[in-house]
Amino acid sequence: MDRVYIIGNGYIGNCITDNYGHAYDFVGVCRSIKNNCNKNISSDISKDNKILSNLIDKVGTVIYLAPPQNNGHLDLTLNNFLTNVDKSNITRIIYISTSGVYGDKKDKLVNEKAKLNPITSRAIRRVDAENQIQQSSINYIILRVPGIYGSNRLPLKRIEDRLPLIKPDICKHTNLIHAKDLSKIIIRCISDNNVNNIIMNVSDGKAIKTTDYYLHIYDALKIKYPEFINYEQANTIYDEKRKSFINESRKLDVTLMNTIFPNIIEFKSVIEGIKESLE
Repeated sequence: MDRVYIIGNGYIGNCITDNYGHAYDFVGVCRSIKNNCNKNISSDISKDNKILSNLIDKVGTVIYLAPPQNNGHLDLTLNNFLTNVDKSNITRIIYISTSGVYGDKKDKLVNEKAKLNPITSRAIRRVDAENQIQQSSINYIILRVPGIYGSNRLPLKRIEDRLPLIKPDICKHTNLIHAKDLSKIIIRCISDNNVNNIIMNVSDGKAIKTTDYYLHIYDALKIKYPEFINYEQANTIYDEKRKSFINESRKLDVTLMNTIFPNIIEFKSVIEGIKESLE
């Protein structure tokens, strides 16, 4: 079987191996101890250079899911990975970026040629990471990914805490993708020759107001809706990460994804995706 290295073997790594574990020789790398891959390595790739130097011991694809460190404007973790691994054995690197690199586009439709204008430090580090990938001399595919939801990946704690929601009539749009659909796209990127050295937006193709997403979950759980507030109120009670999400909006154009991978999205309806995630 072809070798695939999952760097940052977390939630999406689990989803990939749960659904495609039979198809590839997976090697998983993360800080915790796991057993979902054929070979599992517990390592901190930001500093375990000896392990990194021997990690890519067989020709294969890298799925890079590891987040940057929590501060600064450069992705030092990715830099350390690229500096210390044997890049000659990497046939392609699939880098999972974020649609946050676009910044606030005020609900406008955004394709891959749109100007990058990251607002948060997290998104700034992702822009640096994308640049590192493109300059690495490795064949790459960069996926700009919006909010991921799925089994064990719904905001149930916020719903349990009855976090107030932005009033529906003023709420801005966000974009989502089900974890199973993202995993399917990643797997297709391993062998598809049409994705060499490109950047691609991915989502379910239907931008949604953040409040509507939460209300669909409330409906599925048959729970009474929480209080509705305006943006001024939200900025006084939401934490910094939550505020960064509500103060940005855009609608991802996924024409390129649909052209290369027609009909790849199973969960085009977030209502059906939520239902599946709660089963």
